Amino acid sequence: MGVRIIATGKALPKLRVDNDRIKDFVDTDSEWITSRTGIEARHVAEEETALDISVQAARQAMRGDGIFGAGSLGVGPIDTSDIGLLIFATVTPDMLVPSMGALVKKEMGLENAISFDLNAACSGFIFGTWVAESLMRTAGIKRALVIGSERLSRIVNWEDRGTCILFGDGAGAVILELDPEKPGIIGFHIQNYDDVGDALTCGMSYKTTPFTKETQKRPMYLEMNGTQVFRFAVGAVTEVMEKVLEKTGLKVTDINYFVPHQANIRIISNVAQKFNIPMEKFQVSIENTGNTSAASVPMALDDLLRSGKVKAGDKVMLVGFGGGLSAGAIIMEF
Repeated sequence: MGVRIIATGKALPKLRVDNDRIKDFVDTDSEWITSRTGIEARHVAEEETALDISVQAARQAMRGDGIFGAGSLGVGPIDTSDIGLLIFATVTPDMLVPSMGALVKKEMGLENAISFDLNAACSGFIFGTWVAESLMRTAGIKRALVIGSERLSRIVNWEDRGTCILFGDGAGAVILELDPEKPGIIGFHIQNYDDVGDALTCGMSYKTTPFTKETQKRPMYLEMNGTQVFRFAVGAVTEVMEKVLEKTGLKVTDINYFVPHQANIRIISNVAQKFNIPMEKFQVSIENTGNTSAASVPMALDDLLRSGKVKAGDKVMLVGFGGGLSAGAIIMEF
């Protein structure tokens, strides 16, 4: 019995901030950013909330409008009552209580959905899909909605050139279906690593109490050691890709397309060289989105599937890596 992706959706805020605009905040230029990251622009929420863009992405997925190949696998509109599980991956919720999952459930009228949030940073969508697939198999849930959504612009230090050029806002969503006749997800490999050097952190600010003696240790914005993160990313992606291939008995040449976390084009290129994979097999969407953390993989997957390149029977590998430190890979057959 398989769990397969039957529909996807994505949403970006209206405001597109190109690299030249970043010069207003830090000493940089467009060519410098593009050559080092592959990013030409990112989208930043001015008026939209994380809930707004998440619901927009989810509603697009719920239309089930024939995105695979020539539309042969399009499922048509999906009823809200069919969604039995909603997992929301994010590090930038609009609020802590209710959870973002609960807010989406209410906004969309998903009356039968069990909903909750998950924080695994940029690996969030991979972890969320792994949890959803496990629960669907064990609890017999027919359909699930997994959303990765971020408004990273509100935790970015816009005076730090090393981070503010990298991140953007967006949301991606997929609908999973338990199908006894389809292979769907063939295998997972999920892994955590200790961030012993604090390579990627973001503090949290709480209101002080009359009793507390603690002081805020880290600012409430992203801090990153780019060199450490790059080394971790290349090594972790290589490891999880090798392990998921080993678990499934597949070779890298059996995979038709790869959808990596969109963090930096140099990371993707480095991994492609390590495995001798043509870059044409990698979905690269980073030029117009930047790094959108948990939203990155589902948005890039939506781009790939809507391109019409994926056909029935094709195998696609999703790969994520991020803070924690964490990494994971999924292989699925469409």
